[in-house]
Amino acid sequence: MKTAARVRALLSAVLLVLLLAVAPTAGQPAVLTILHFNDDYQLTAVDGGKAGGLDRLATAVKQVRAKEQPTLLLFAGDLISPSVESSVFKGAQLIAGLNLLAVDAASLGNHEFDYGPAELIRRISESRFPWVASNTFTPGLRPFPGTRPWLILNVGGVTIGVVGLLTEETATSSSPGTTTFGDPVAVAKAIVPILRRDGARVIIALTHMRVQDDQELLRQVPEIDLVIGGHEHDPLTATVGGRLIAKAGSDAKWLGVTRLALDGSRSAKHELITITDQIPADPAMASLIKRYTDQLSKELDVVVGETTAALDARNSTVRQQESNLGNFIADVMRAAVQADLAMTNGGGIRTNALFPAGRIARKDVFAWLPFGNLIVKVAVSGAAVRQALENGVSQWEQVGGRFPQVSGLRYTFNPTRPVGSRVTEVRVGDQPINDAAIYTLATNDFMLRGGDGYSMLAGGEVLINPAGGPLMVTAVIEAIQRLRTISPRVEGRITIVR
Repeated sequence: MKTAARVRALLSAVLLVLLLAVAPTAGQPAVLTILHFNDDYQLTAVDGGKAGGLDRLATAVKQVRAKEQPTLLLFAGDLISPSVESSVFKGAQLIAGLNLLAVDAASLGNHEFDYGPAELIRRISESRFPWVASNTFTPGLRPFPGTRPWLILNVGGVTIGVVGLLTEETATSSSPGTTTFGDPVAVAKAIVPILRRDGARVIIALTHMRVQDDQELLRQVPEIDLVIGGHEHDPLTATVGGRLIAKAGSDAKWLGVTRLALDGSRSAKHELITITDQIPADPAMASLIKRYTDQLSKELDVVVGETTAALDARNSTVRQQESNLGNFIADVMRAAVQADLAMTNGGGIRTNALFPAGRIARKDVFAWLPFGNLIVKVAVSGAAVRQALENGVSQWEQVGGRFPQVSGLRYTFNPTRPVGSRVTEVRVGDQPINDAAIYTLATNDFMLRGGDGYSMLAGGEVLINPAGGPLMVTAVIEAIQRLRTISPRVEGRITIVR
């Protein structure tokens, strides 16, 4: 009986300690409000000015902060690229915007590496907020320069631990150089005990990866209370074991508002504030935006030529079929380095729009080609060209960015056939491609590094490397200026059969 009494007393004491550990103490808040956004590529509004805009987002942030405390403002990655703005400013304009918003913490997105690690390091040095990059390393598994491997924040008396996780796909979807990316689950498992040791009452994973990876993270790391994420461009929520994953779309079209209970229940309520032209602009942010747009206009409003045909940059075209704009860009690339063939990934052609016939300004070309990619020249076998085309059509159903726009060759593929055997014919001129022959291929530096799965190109002899190749955007602008008028058309370079 005495033993049973002692056990009951011990269990009661343990329960009391646990309750005290999770329950709000006198004077401490019962709810933490987390404001968040992600995947914002420009300061200005989108959708014809009707949605987004960092000046309107700033107003919404201030309104919530005025009503609710404690409040955190988090950014879940992707701001440096791609956009017309960033083609000129390399993301510096958005760092200035986030500084003015007084962001509490940010995680890296895959597009942070689009201009290479050195440019990202410059942007981080301009930031007046911390970047948390738990699974992003330089050689020797050192933290990426200027970032924190984890973060402890104290807001309104609440100690919050933050782990920042980036998709491992960044290694091939951007231009990270020698940067490496650790397994998010393994890294989180190693960091969570450190955050608890440092007094974290709440642990937030600030992520930039697919929601399926977020779900696996919560399944494998039960100590994480909440995931605030990015990477998907549409708002979404999901739960794992009662714990919330929340993402707020893209382009500052929404402000996520997630309210996390601090009673140990891990209960979280999520809502979105839609950012429209009905929200007044914050004056300070509007002034900052004007400074950048004025500078941008001077540099990009110059007309370089005209087109007699509408130019098709829609995703459903450049990522799934032959595009007249894709043809023109590939032709320019081939001519720029005097190659036999040219191949460029459709995902590198942006705007997802049909550009009308008429004048072409410098800013239009930057909008089509915002990544700062360089034209390179490599000698590859016909078999490697065929393999590259197979890779290019392997994600046709998913409208994958690896789909190849080409010059100097024609190919036929059947998207209903198994991946790896979809390309049924490749012709160079009037002849079938010779698998044993060597061809010179113009492509971009991203693909040469194996980006979008084009690892087969890295095995060729590099004849013009990125250091010696011209910028794609510059080559296209110069070609338009030289021709004055362009009339690109679809001419049967890519044939789809079923």
